[in-house]
Amino acid sequence: MANWSTYLIRILIFGYCFSALIGCSRELSSDNTEAIQLQKAEKMIDAFYSFEAERLRPILNTAGDAQAKLLDYQGWAEGGNYLVMERAPCTPVASGQIDCAITVQDDPVLALETGFNVTDTFHLSFDGEDIVDVKTSSNDQPIYYEARQWVQENMPEVMTGPCRRENGLRVTPGDCARAMTDGYARFLETKKSEEDKSDSAALVPHDFEVPVLVETASFKLVPLGPDVVNQDYEAYMSSIAHLQTTFTRSTDWPREDIDLEAAMEDMLAEQARFDERRSFAYAVLTPDGTRERGCLYIRPSSKSDFDAEIRLWVTKLEFDAGFDAELYAWARAWIASSWPLVNVAYPGRAIDWNEWEAL
Repeated sequence: MANWSTYLIRILIFGYCFSALIGCSRELSSDNTEAIQLQKAEKMIDAFYSFEAERLRPILNTAGDAQAKLLDYQGWAEGGNYLVMERAPCTPVASGQIDCAITVQDDPVLALETGFNVTDTFHLSFDGEDIVDVKTSSNDQPIYYEARQWVQENMPEVMTGPCRRENGLRVTPGDCARAMTDGYARFLETKKSEEDKSDSAALVPHDFEVPVLVETASFKLVPLGPDVVNQDYEAYMSSIAHLQTTFTRSTDWPREDIDLEAAMEDMLAEQARFDERRSFAYAVLTPDGTRERGCLYIRPSSKSDFDAEIRLWVTKLEFDAGFDAELYAWARAWIASSWPLVNVAYPGRAIDWNEWEAL
């Protein structure tokens, strides 16, 4: 009997130790996978900043569309003479998620003379030991996006030449970076010239308190900016065909290939113009701020016969519900009573589009 008891005890002890061993093994396996992921993340960063596509490409063989996007960005970074100023160790942020933050000095930002170094963060997703996706984010200043938009509007030959895209990717990313650097320098020269004449460039007097929140029973107005980028993007992307015929009369905006990154660039540019009192763009939101019903823009007039022009749009859903007429009537009364603007035009509304374009 004593021998049988001893035997049972040994079995229980063995079972406990075996279970513990399996648990430890799993823990070690998990730790080992994360260590390999970190090693691969650091290797990818090494390859990216080597500016050698042949080093980077095989590391991203399992990353799907991210491979082509990262190679495109590597070409841009090489053309922009990216110089690593600070490299933080890659860090796990969740299971299968590694972030790598790199601070760089680069020619496009140097051309803006801000003294600012941008930090790019690479967000790597893993399936086991394989990189399956890589996204990037950066802390670019608003002036960077304002400069990019200025180049797009004032130097179209750059966008159709060295920065031409095919299937969403730059054909010659390095040449694009160099051309944009030149464009940013020209933008800064123009900006400095405009600032020298700031009193005449401002749309409203400097003692006028520009509204930053207007609330009514059915909607509220807030300045367009990063805080409302999601509501704004969802609104105009829901009404592409409607806005192309009623607001822009063009297929340039909105269009199906606009992504959230481009939407954020637009928000930052609008925010910069608002802060500089050169133009004022507002999101028209539901009272709780969760949904955008439309937008209202107060801008310098492109026609010498007027001092300012007011444009507005509403989504297709709101248009069908009659909100366009409501917002237009309210906007006319608000501009007349609350803004120091006298000779104001409402293109496509108070004045016919054909008549407006003929001025």
